[in-house]
Amino acid sequence: MSILKKTCLYALTPAVLVVFTASSYAEALPGPLVETEWLSKNLDKVQILDVRTNPKSFKKYAKKPAVNPCGVGGAAPKTPVGGHIDSKNIALVKWIKVLSRGESNGVKLQSMNIDKAKFTKLMTKSGVSNDTAVVITNNGESAEDVMLATRLYWTMKYYGHANVAILNGGTYKWMAEKRDKSKAKSKPSKGKYEAKDGNPALVATMKDVKAAMEADTQLVDSRPLSGYLGLAPTNKLVTRQGHIPTAKSWPVATSLISNDSLTFQSAENIKKTAGALGLDASKATISYSDTGSFATLTWFALHEIAGNAGAKVYDASLNEWTQVADNKLAEMTVE
Repeated sequence: MSILKKTCLYALTPAVLVVFTASSYAEALPGPLVETEWLSKNLDKVQILDVRTNPKSFKKYAKKPAVNPCGVGGAAPKTPVGGHIDSKNIALVKWIKVLSRGESNGVKLQSMNIDKAKFTKLMTKSGVSNDTAVVITNNGESAEDVMLATRLYWTMKYYGHANVAILNGGTYKWMAEKRDKSKAKSKPSKGKYEAKDGNPALVATMKDVKAAMEADTQLVDSRPLSGYLGLAPTNKLVTRQGHIPTAKSWPVATSLISNDSLTFQSAENIKKTAGALGLDASKATISYSDTGSFATLTWFALHEIAGNAGAKVYDASLNEWTQVADNKLAEMTVE
């Protein structure tokens, strides 16, 4: 991630690409996910983007819980992540900077993708150049944390940055393995970045969703089942409850393995899960949520891990859909 300036690329084999720079040597990222062991060996060859909703935790170590709320013999609570991965090539990315407001079909929207100019500025400030290898990390304590990473990843892909991956298990897994940590301030060197035009193949509009309802494209609701059924509001930006007709429920948590840390399911398990939910993991799919953010986690599982090139994100999601009076919703039914 920091590091790729005045770069010459030499393809050694189709599977292995080595990048040489004036000051460093770096292998291309091995895939959409990298493991903590790989990152520990390649810290000087990548730029880490640490995306958080609580920026203060970046430079302050967390305290261990003083009391086990589960009682004697109960499961020990997780220690909240405080501090960050120890690397000179790390930048704090504030979650609020990843999103923007917008307008579509006559309604005002929040939590939308930022525009090209703002994304260019964000990446430049974060130490990223167009040829930089980027690894995105998150706190890794909840599905919401993982979503922060998939949203930023999707945005980078949308604006044409191909050499990017997510740290599987996030910063929590890194620290649970007692790897080096720091609480130094985020002081990345400025990058030289220019975002490309957005890739329309990764995003769906309300018009696309309506067409999908009458065609062979799958719609996937990425929220918890309670939101899908319309039992309870899941976000204040959604003005009516229920799901888009024909959409199937695929809660984002099922794409993750919850053991000592949250890691992604394998491609095989993602495909099996899709089948169990009445979906085809290889078929054109539009995922949505309250806003488009959690939908990017489903997109990441399908598009990046399971290899479904026809997966898209309805970025405006139910924030837009529920504000348009003519748009129908289904409640208390499973499609």
